[in-house]
Amino acid sequence: MAVFSATTHFAKPRRVCMITHSIYERDTRVRRYAEYLVRDGFLVDVIALRPEDERTVLHPPGIHVYHIPRRRVRREGLSQAFEWVLTAFLMFIYATALDIRYGYDLMHVHNMPDFLVFCAILPRLRGVPVILNVHDPAPEVAMSKLGVTNSHPVVVLNRLSEKISIRFSSHVMTATPVFRDILVGRSVPPEKVTVIMNAPSSIFCRREGSQPEHRSGFTLLYVGTIAKRYGLDILVRALAILRPRIPGVRLRVLPKIRGEGEGLRESLELADDLGVRELIELSDPAPLEEMPEIMRQADLGVYPARRDIHMDIALSLKIPEMVNVGLCVVSSRLTVLEDLYGGDAIAFVPPEDPEALADKILELYHSPEERERLVANALERSKDFTWKNQYKKYLEVVKQLVS
Repeated sequence: MAVFSATTHFAKPRRVCMITHSIYERDTRVRRYAEYLVRDGFLVDVIALRPEDERTVLHPPGIHVYHIPRRRVRREGLSQAFEWVLTAFLMFIYATALDIRYGYDLMHVHNMPDFLVFCAILPRLRGVPVILNVHDPAPEVAMSKLGVTNSHPVVVLNRLSEKISIRFSSHVMTATPVFRDILVGRSVPPEKVTVIMNAPSSIFCRREGSQPEHRSGFTLLYVGTIAKRYGLDILVRALAILRPRIPGVRLRVLPKIRGEGEGLRESLELADDLGVRELIELSDPAPLEEMPEIMRQADLGVYPARRDIHMDIALSLKIPEMVNVGLCVVSSRLTVLEDLYGGDAIAFVPPEDPEALADKILELYHSPEERERLVANALERSKDFTWKNQYKKYLEVVKQLVS
């Protein structure tokens, strides 16, 4: 079977521009698209936020990253809206200038927000196809963050923005079949939507014997966004219950961004109140390349998310990544994880129940064999859930759009 290559399939290498309101160097989702495309002969430019540090990062040949002069900080309300508008304006300037210079063949824009897609208005006017990647449906995220109903003005505004942005786009990609059903239910033509799921990259793999046989203490790992709906405060309460029961227990927290804001502050204040602050190791966001080893050095991964209209159906990429490195995962019982892994691969607990979470962690602390059994089941259930398989679907859409 012949391998597709943009350099042989087309008269000249095709150039793709990706736009993301994230730090590209740590955004697994965006990096995978770009790095796999250059392997197939495409040239990829990325417009993204500036990292918190100024370390030089070497990207693979064929990828050029343009950092706008904005950094990622967790904001809420009008402050978040202003940040998105300002960022979109700057990215529009960059995208327009770069398109004039290079003449892109494809624009791939990652939400949130959805209206970032209008940064590609000049290429779109030239007839260039535009992909909108709906990593999360904005109306459901708004309902989750604000705790409001479908009729709230902010939700209505997000639904309107989503509708206009999708109509402007040539094609839409989204992260789960449930997300696709939601979009189709909002009158998006089914043929316009492709599901590209959050499968882990190949660097997240199990290495037998990578962990020392005898380690002091017991390390819980929390990775990712820190906001109320993600439940770090629930884990802090469970930690207080576990302190007298598990010698050397500690919680390592790796936030998604350095400025996590109110959710982190409230969780640390709670830890102070409960007398467990010294058991929490708060790290800076780690480079993507370091994450597999960080996960391997933990004893349990914990995902204590609250269940709501969005969190119940949104697949956090950190779960498949932890599974793939061989780390047992304790999680709130969520529909998306039950659909992917079944009921006997993740250690499920009822959402928003610190006592049940503590009991499950204690049970697994006393039973390394049970941890290993759950990991083996999770790896078996997800053996075909790879980024390589997801990328094939993505590449097929790209070929159709740029041919």
